[in-house]
Amino acid sequence: MQRLVIVGGGHAAAQLIRTLHKRGFDGRITLVSDENMMPYNRPVLSKEYLNGQMEEDQIYLLQAAMYEKLGVEMRLGRRVERIDRDNRSVWLDSDERLDYDQLVLATGATPRRLDLPGSRLAGIHYLKTFDDARQLRERFQPDQHLTVIGGGYIGLEIASAARKMGLEVTLLERGPRILGRVVAPEVADYFHTLHIAQGVEIRTGTELTGFDGESSVEAVTLADGGRLATDHVVIGIGVEPADRLAQQAGMDCDNGILVDAGCRTSDPAIYAIGDCARQYQTHYGRWERLESVQNCNAHAAMLVAALQQRDAPAPEIPWFWSTQYDRRLQIAGLNQGYTEVIRRGSGEACSWLYLQDGCLIACDAINRPADFLQAKKLIAAKTQMDRQRSQDPSLSLNNCAC
Repeated sequence: MQRLVIVGGGHAAAQLIRTLHKRGFDGRITLVSDENMMPYNRPVLSKEYLNGQMEEDQIYLLQAAMYEKLGVEMRLGRRVERIDRDNRSVWLDSDERLDYDQLVLATGATPRRLDLPGSRLAGIHYLKTFDDARQLRERFQPDQHLTVIGGGYIGLEIASAARKMGLEVTLLERGPRILGRVVAPEVADYFHTLHIAQGVEIRTGTELTGFDGESSVEAVTLADGGRLATDHVVIGIGVEPADRLAQQAGMDCDNGILVDAGCRTSDPAIYAIGDCARQYQTHYGRWERLESVQNCNAHAAMLVAALQQRDAPAPEIPWFWSTQYDRRLQIAGLNQGYTEVIRRGSGEACSWLYLQDGCLIACDAINRPADFLQAKKLIAAKTQMDRQRSQDPSLSLNNCAC
């Protein structure tokens, strides 16, 4: 009987178990997670869970009965300390040894930390786990002040949730604009205006020097000499791949664990999936490490196909989403290398098309789900777009191709 060990308790792990069951895998599965919880939905932590629209019993990806039905052995609250590749085993922090025929690293990513004076004061938070989100939800009270550090998606989602809960919010971004690495300036301006209208104070081009307080944070100190009084701080300045185990085991890593089209690592008995894995994206012709639910699902399908020696499923165009206030942003494709941006619509429902020499490579759609769905297909087909028709929001995106 095959022995499959999965390290990690996030979406990638749960989707892999679900896919293994669907495909008739009859081996022994052991899941090891350093959290004392079954795999759960992490993206909702900064959205529906934080602002009270979702409760704990709604975040689990599979119910306990399903793991029992599938015969999955759970090692919760346990951490893998090292991989012994020669003997195909992993050692846990409890000194337990688990042997494997195949090992899957689904270890995700970890928040980047700020190392500044006062950065270990109580009241300074990062958001990764359910415990992180629960603590924030319990401690956030109306009329308190929250400082969000980082103007990426996670920071903006936390700002949105906090405003819905009645907190005063100041967002500090080191760069010249929010969403600086992920969207065009036009899209960044849209979300900047949205948050300002909702009462968020946004300060860009802002450098921090530290945090003040006795036992808990009372203020953020700034490079220009300013001091921002606050009750809470949440730091969201990006993540790094959790590839420590792979690096220690001597596997190939470069901004994540390098994997092939079947999610195999440089060790043929070890696979990596989800946010910790970096894979070659054939559509875009470059290596990427993608942080998305869609990527977890795709990796699970690729891995199971490789295990069962079937052809790999056709690669899917990457997609992502973010919810802020009443706006649902759906992103199709990767926009790096775009040469032109076209806007469709205005106000609460609009889209931006990213073109590279006239070819659609990505789309940011706000409350326009049809644009998002059609864009995925048009991107996959490397479609040339008619610029004039593409600007008309009354036309189906499918009718805007050349």
